[in-house]
Amino acid sequence: MMSTLTKNKYNRLSKEELILLLEARDNERKADTGSSFAEASNIKRIISEVLVLLFNEERQPIEKAMSLLLNFFNADWGYVAIFEKDGRTAYFPYEVMSEWVEVPKENHSELTDETIPWIMETVKDGRDIVMCSMSDLPPEAETDKKLFELQHLKSMLIIPLSFHNKIQGFIGFDSVRVQRFWTATEIEDLHIIASIFSLIIERRETQASLEESRKRLAELSIKFKQFFNNLPIGVELYDSEGYLIDLNEADARIFGSARQDLLGINLFRNPAIPEKILKGIKSGRAFSFPFVYDFSIIQNTSYYPSAFVDQVKYLQIKGIGLNDPEFGLVGYLLIISDNTDMQLKAEQTRNNLAILKAVLLSGRSIVGEYSVEEDELYIDPVLNDHSSSNPLFNYLKTHNYLSIQELWDLGQFSSIPGNDMGPLLQVIRGETDNCSFVCKMFVRTVPTWIRINAQAHKINKDGHPCKVVCYITDITGEKQLEENLQQARDESRKNELEMQKAREADMLKSTFLANMSHEIRTPLNAIVGFSGIIAEMDDEEGKDEYVKIINTNCDLLLRLVTDILDFSKIESGMMDYSLADVNIKEICAEQYKVHSLKVQEGVSMRCDLNALPDKILHTDPKRVTQVVSNLLSNAIKFTEQGSITLSYRVEEDHVLFEVSDTGIGISARHIETIFERFTKVDSFKQGTGLGLSICKTIVNALRGEIGVDSTPGVGSRFWFTLPCE
Repeated sequence: MMSTLTKNKYNRLSKEELILLLEARDNERKADTGSSFAEASNIKRIISEVLVLLFNEERQPIEKAMSLLLNFFNADWGYVAIFEKDGRTAYFPYEVMSEWVEVPKENHSELTDETIPWIMETVKDGRDIVMCSMSDLPPEAETDKKLFELQHLKSMLIIPLSFHNKIQGFIGFDSVRVQRFWTATEIEDLHIIASIFSLIIERRETQASLEESRKRLAELSIKFKQFFNNLPIGVELYDSEGYLIDLNEADARIFGSARQDLLGINLFRNPAIPEKILKGIKSGRAFSFPFVYDFSIIQNTSYYPSAFVDQVKYLQIKGIGLNDPEFGLVGYLLIISDNTDMQLKAEQTRNNLAILKAVLLSGRSIVGEYSVEEDELYIDPVLNDHSSSNPLFNYLKTHNYLSIQELWDLGQFSSIPGNDMGPLLQVIRGETDNCSFVCKMFVRTVPTWIRINAQAHKINKDGHPCKVVCYITDITGEKQLEENLQQARDESRKNELEMQKAREADMLKSTFLANMSHEIRTPLNAIVGFSGIIAEMDDEEGKDEYVKIINTNCDLLLRLVTDILDFSKIESGMMDYSLADVNIKEICAEQYKVHSLKVQEGVSMRCDLNALPDKILHTDPKRVTQVVSNLLSNAIKFTEQGSITLSYRVEEDHVLFEVSDTGIGISARHIETIFERFTKVDSFKQGTGLGLSICKTIVNALRGEIGVDSTPGVGSRFWFTLPCE
């Protein structure tokens, strides 16, 4: 019989067939061992204790019951497995094991149909698994066997668990110390225990489901309360006597009061509601009515406190009586909408229409409707049947269907600076509700100024307008007047500036002439005086000293005259330039040699000619020499000690010339005007005040730039550039 049991045990045997086989084996074993009736008594006792634990223990009843069974069956590991909803995974919410057994629990905490496919399939078919040894396993349990070997299993008993009319898991006991031979009685009793476990687990899940339902009901209640309070309309709930028992926040805001101040007021004692309306509410039938709510009445009667004083609101009230089949009328439900803004807008619309009509009759405006879908601006000839001198209006009345592109072409928007149709396009696209802008248009070469006001209406489901009302006003007269006024202001400002410049020029010229008479007289007096002395002298050494003085003053006089002549040429636009290829190193070398002889004692002139690169520029050599000479002369004039340095370097597309000194420097207030005509840093120094102005004119004419960096008491750096090409 044992061989038959082992061979055919899992070949799709029913539970009854399996038990018959096990009973036959048990009978053979009892005949050999002489088992007593005491074993059956012990099983009954254990089942009783398990039942007591399962139905009376509040804390971990299943775990405690499993511990009893584990000891009774002399097993090492007991567990209850529950299938996940997908039916492919089993988790183990209840587990017990002997203290001395070390089992890889992580491998048994969650198993799938991939790790124990044979067990999952067998249990789902409703069949028990009785494994007295690893040899009992069929060939199809090869995958499961790998896990059993890892866990060192020797015997195993698994009974399916069924609840909610479906196999939902299994209960099992494993032995890792010794092999167990499970009796038919043990299996039958374990079936009873499994049924009890199923009931307990089903009850627990039902209770958990009820708790979850209660929790969801509480959450829904909270959400409903939030929804109730967040409704944009007022909601009031009254009892059968007319006392307010609940309201939402929107309702409190409508009446300008706090919720706690409104609770308990009686609807049928509201002095602001007409008696006729109150009778309609008391009827209990559905009602709907608009009425004007005067808050001054509320304030006068102290019916409830309100922030609104002497105000009026336009309300729409809908409601119904609440009837119970057993108790009859139990209350009233009122829904209140505040239509004040809508009413005021309607009144404003009526006023605007009246104004529009008056304006249209004046002949200065027309109204059109633009269809977004058809891209047509329609000018209703009936609505705009009035005379007008505006050529655009007359054109639109004749060509009363116009697309946006045609309007664009008509107005020559692309060719008129400042014209922008963007605001109108934004309204058409639904980006804004309205716009107002001014544009200039030409109709048959006649300029016309208009203001376009556009308002979107007939909004579709997507929030975009289907129609746009365009209100076009002729503001040509206002614009012409504005332009004339602006032109007059500009002319006045221009004349004022010119007069100011003329006064400044006259003042500068007067100052210049006075300075020039002094500046010219000084070297002339020196020349004439020392010439007369030389004529009477016999001492040749003394004559040389006087000749040097005469030459110096002649140079000064020549420079003064040259500056005046150049300034005259600049003023008359007669300054001439002769361009040629020139080596700028030669110019700098020449000017260095000339001006080295003119520096004061204690001042050194520097120019590293060997370090300067040879560079050919196509420019005016005479004017470049004039600029360099002027900058060096100024440096000599204002440098009493230290050094003066002349240099240049080639950079990217230009040559940078520099004249640096350790002279007196230039203050910040003088730097701003240093290159203006008639400007002198030191009025006590000889000069016309024209040199730097002439230098700037020359450099700019040669397509270069000129500038200065200076620190008072430290020195100055004058620089200018010339293009390489």
